[in-house]
Formats: sequence, structure tokens, C-alpha cells
Amino acid sequence: MSRLLAGLALSLAFAVVTAAPARADNWQANLYNEGLPSHLVAVDKNRRAFLFFEKKSPLKLKYSFPCVTGQLAGDKQQLNDLRTPEGIYFVEYKIASGLDFKEYGGIAYTLNYPNPVDRLRGKTGHGIWIHSKGFGLVPTRGCVAIGLKEIDTVGPQLTPGTAVVLAEQLDESKVPQPDNGTARELRRLMQAWSNAWAARSRKMFDYYDPESYSKATENFSAFRQNKERLFKMLGFVKIYNREIHALEGPGYWVTWAEQFYTASNLSTEGVRRLYWQRGKDKKFRIVGMEWTPRDVGMRADFQKGRLVAATVPVATDASSEAPLPPRLDMPEAPDEKTGPAAPPAAVAEKLLAVSEPLIPRRAPAPPPAEVNWGAKPGMDAARAESPAIAPAPVPSDPVIPAAPEAPAVPTAPAPPAPVTPEEAATSAAQPEAPAPAAPLPEAPALTPETRAALEKAVQAWNKAFAARSADIAALYDQQQYNRLPGVPRGHSYNSVRRELERRFRAPWLSLISRAPVLEIQGPLAVTRSEQLVAGPNGTEQGVRTFWWRREADGSFRIVGSEFKPAELGLAADYLEDVSAAVSADLESWRKAWEAGRLDDYMAFYADDAVQQGRWGAKNIRRQKETLWARVKPTLVQLSGLRLVMDKRGIRADMSQVYADSAGHNDRGTKTLLMRFDGKNWRIQREDWAARAPAAPAGQNAAASRRSAQRTLP
Repeated sequence: MSRLLAGLALSLAFAVVTAAPARADNWQANLYNEGLPSHLVAVDKNRRAFLFFEKKSPLKLKYSFPCVTGQLAGDKQQLNDLRTPEGIYFVEYKIASGLDFKEYGGIAYTLNYPNPVDRLRGKTGHGIWIHSKGFGLVPTRGCVAIGLKEIDTVGPQLTPGTAVVLAEQLDESKVPQPDNGTARELRRLMQAWSNAWAARSRKMFDYYDPESYSKATENFSAFRQNKERLFKMLGFVKIYNREIHALEGPGYWVTWAEQFYTASNLSTEGVRRLYWQRGKDKKFRIVGMEWTPRDVGMRADFQKGRLVAATVPVATDASSEAPLPPRLDMPEAPDEKTGPAAPPAAVAEKLLAVSEPLIPRRAPAPPPAEVNWGAKPGMDAARAESPAIAPAPVPSDPVIPAAPEAPAVPTAPAPPAPVTPEEAATSAAQPEAPAPAAPLPEAPALTPETRAALEKAVQAWNKAFAARSADIAALYDQQQYNRLPGVPRGHSYNSVRRELERRFRAPWLSLISRAPVLEIQGPLAVTRSEQLVAGPNGTEQGVRTFWWRREADGSFRIVGSEFKPAELGLAADYLEDVSAAVSADLESWRKAWEAGRLDDYMAFYADDAVQQGRWGAKNIRRQKETLWARVKPTLVQLSGLRLVMDKRGIRADMSQVYADSAGHNDRGTKTLLMRFDGKNWRIQREDWAARAPAAPAGQNAAASRRSAQRTLP
């Protein structure tokens, strides 16, 4: 009987798991004739067919190649399961060097797996590529592989943002199918969402599924709070969408469009993707969003008056939009145990991995002077190395006085840390006698004088913390810390002191703090401040709470503290605080580049900077020395600067126009990862995406006439 019950329980559990929407096994893709892109890739895993379609009244198969996919059948679920995912994905960037020829054939195009719906469904893994094989097609660890000749044929058309449909089955003889109304409805919803955003209306948030969005993309509460703050701050917002596309995935839809944003504080352009799922009320809502800054030519059209605005005022507060993080996501290896690991050192030195801006394949024509895929083989070895930039000096550690008597239990203003065995042993070996009972102070009243005194005390702590000053110790009641009723227990002053000293060893700290909320709890005053702390190792946000005891002279001392991490939308405040300094450093960098002043130019790069496949300031300097000896820059123009937070610093993207003494000129999107060294913002990573040349006016007119003739009844 027990075996029977166990078997039934197992069967029910299996039924629940298989009924969950986390898998897309055996997904049969459908392509509808509404909202299709100009070209797309489809992979039929069952038939091992790689299909490339072009939109020509309305969609036609251009190439059909044999291919191989993962070693095991089914939809990818986790790291190293040897399966190829099923769903809608997009080409991110091209890897042109540093690859093993046998495994990858020398060229690869990466996909954005896991996409937001994959993350929502709990899928793991990384490194899903389209590539070739050096010596025959054999099953992969999850990638899609085609032949060497085939990758050369189709590769130039695998431009960044190309849609890729990975399915168990796809019948190209039934492509496209008549739209069942869903694609048309979702295209309308994306435009309505854009209109609500442009109108700075709270109706914009009705288009989201908050719970799913928080799991798939970012914390929805923080996202909404930041947007509402920007709605109040911005004088106007305009959004222009080019043609909105739509594709159906397994249990979700994706809509995307090229977008141009302009607002009272900035303008930018790029590609926006929205992921939609039906809720319990059968209505579609956004569960995921992706944004990639990219020069798509809409800014120029806007300046020439060629963009047509929607009926609602339209563009963006895109300063709050974080682009996709760059990844060095090599395909999964058998020895991986956890999450994505860095690529092998031999590969990482040559690997060009850029996710924003998206890098198109090099044109057949000779590359322009400032656009290249990295050093040619053997080029670096033939040149003498230049001296590296000296690292920024690190100040000596501050010393914060310890309390005369206190147990050694570690903690921090940040989330409480566990007690180590060594500290526990020290605390046990040196027990502390209970502190003499101090008379409890009278409960302070929140008079204007009390409020002013508390705000001044909080400002003093903030100032001392940002300055990494030992003066911060004077703000603590070292004898009564953590010993009064109503204060969180478990942490001594000496543990706080040790944590502050650890934090103060950093070469710099920056603190953003909103006005504190004040209240009275019995005999103590309490202040709560929303704060963001930035340092060389990243940023953290949260609510910092202090419990204060009034002294006889009327001043306040800290007798308890607590820090609870939370997403509070303080990134925009931090950007506002540093934007002037970042902009000034970027302008100085531009001037040094335009004038060809090599020493001044290199002063803006970190020692370990990466520039278009060149790793390290030495290699960057060597390439510029050789280039500028024969071709000098004559014009560098930057516009549309956009700053976003990055866990390693500030990401800046902008439109760039370049010209040199040889008569070459180009334009496109420049993306810089900036890292603060305590004095200046230095470039950690530099990426470039050239704007595709526009077709001659005559060709555009002829294409328009042909299109008009095809649509006539």
C-alpha cells in the first residue's frame, strides 16, 4: 500500500512539473504575416535545418542549410544539460578572433540566452551561439552549428538584433501564416505603452506584471519609483517608434522596435524589446524588457524633421534604463559547476565580446582608421612595449578609536555578518562585565530644535563616512552602544569600528543620502535614511537606521545602528551627482583625441582597459602610436550623451562623428565603461558600432516605387 501511495505521489509530482510553463519541449513555431522583421533565422531542431528568411512580399526562404544542435533533445533548462533552448532570441555580437577552429570554425554570433522569460522560468546556463565547425558537423553542447562555407554566406546578414527562432519544428512551407489578431494587438499595445510613457502617465505601469517583471528584469517597485520621480522632474518626453515587429515564442510574445527618445534632459536612440505573457484575466502584460543603445539613424531623421510624432507628446527618460550588461559568455564547458565562468586566459586575451553597442560584421571594404576588430596576428609582438600608466595612489588606512571595553563581535552598517569562530573564542575568553546601569534619559520631543540637531548629526555621519575620517568615532556612544532597551541586539561598538575601518581602506567612497525620517521611540530618537554607497567594488542601496541618545549638553550620540538593503531608485540621484564630472572628463578626452595628444589621451584609460579587442593600456597606446604616425584625427564630435549605472562604474553611450587627415570619416555609437579612481573617471572599456551607410537616394526612391506597385490592387 505504501509503495502504491508513493507511486501515486510521484506520478502527481511529475504531472505538476510537466504541466508547469517552464519548458518549451517540442515547440512548433508559427510565423505570422503581421509585424515580421526584414529578415530572420529559424532553426528546426528535429530536421537539423538552418533556415534564413527575408521579407519579400511578405516572407521568403533565402537559405536552407544543414545544421547541428545540442547533444540531447528537448528545451534547455540548466547549465551543462547539453540541450539547445527553444524560443525567440536575438543576435548580440560577433566574435571574430581567439576561437578554437575545430570547435567554432573561427567565427561566432552570440544570442541573448537566457532571455527575460527564460529567467522568469528559472532557466540557467549561458553561451548559446551560432557558429561553424572546423572539421565536420557534430552535435554541440547547446549551440547551433553550420558549415564553414555556410557561415561565410549567411554571416554578413547575421547583423546585431537579428531575430532567431529556435524550435523543435518549423514548417517553412506554411510560412507565413495569416495573423490570428494577436500580433496586431501586441503591436498596438507596444505603441499604447509608448504613448503612456511619453505622456508621463501612471497608466504606463498598468501594462506590466509586477511580480513577473521583478523576477525576469528588475525590481518593479524600484523601477516604478524611479520612473515616477523622472515624470515629475522632466519638462517633456517624446518617443518615436519605427516599425514595431512581433514574434510568438513558446508561451510568450516578443515585440521590438527601433526607438528615438528625446526629453528635457537628454536624447538617445536604440532598440527596445518587450516580452509579453497573458495573465489570469487573459490580458497581455509586460514581463520582461531589454534596451540596447545603438545608432539607428533616427536622431538624424529627427533633426531633419523626418520623424512623425505620435498624437501624444513622445521620447524618454532613458537615463534610468540600464543597457544589457556585456558578457564574456563562452559556451558551456563540461567542468563548469556553477554559473558562467570567465573564458580561458588564452581566449580572453583575444576575445572581442561586446553586447552594447552591437557590433556589425566588418564590411568587405578596407576598415576605416578608427574601426577595427583588434590587432592583426603578430602585430603586437613586433613592437616595443610602452610604459604603463601608474596606478592611482591608495591612502593609508584610517584609525578609528576602539572602545575601552567591548566584546569582539563583527558587524557592519551593512547587513549583519556572522560571528567567526576566532571572534567567538576571543569574546568567550574575555567576558565583559555588564555595564553599569545608566539612568535613562527623558524622552526627547520632536521640536524644531530637536529636528535640526538630529539632521545635523546625520549629516555629520554622512560627511565623515564619505571622507573615510576617523572623526566618525566621536558620533558613537562607545559605552552605551547596543546596551539600551529598544536597540537591536547582537553587535558591539568594536565590531562596528572594525567594519568601518575595513570600508575606509578603499581609495574612495561616495554617499548619496536622502533626507532622514525622524521619530521618537521611548527615550531614544530614531532616524532612517535611504542611502546609496558607491566605491571601487560597486554600489549598494538600502535604509540606514540610527538610534540616538541625547547627551546632557543636548547633542546626540549613536547607541544603535542597522542597514537593510533595498532597491530605492537612488541610481538616478547618483548619476545626477557625478554627471558634471563625467561629462567634463569625457570632453577633455575628446579634445585630447581630436588633437592627437597621445599622453593626454592615454591618461584617461585604466591600466587594464579594453578597446575594440585590444587588452591593456600598453596595447592601446602602441596601436595609437602606429596609427597616428601616418593618419591624424581631424574631427571628433560627441552628442546625445547618456549615462547609466553599472556595477563596475558608469556606462556612457553617445553618438560619435570622426574624420582623419586621410579623408576618412564615419559616424556611429560609442560606448564607454567609466571607472572612478578617486580623482578622475577613467575608461575601463571602449566599444564602437559604426552606423550602416545609407542607400543612395535614387535607390531609396526606386525601392519605394516598387513597394507601392506591389501594394496596388
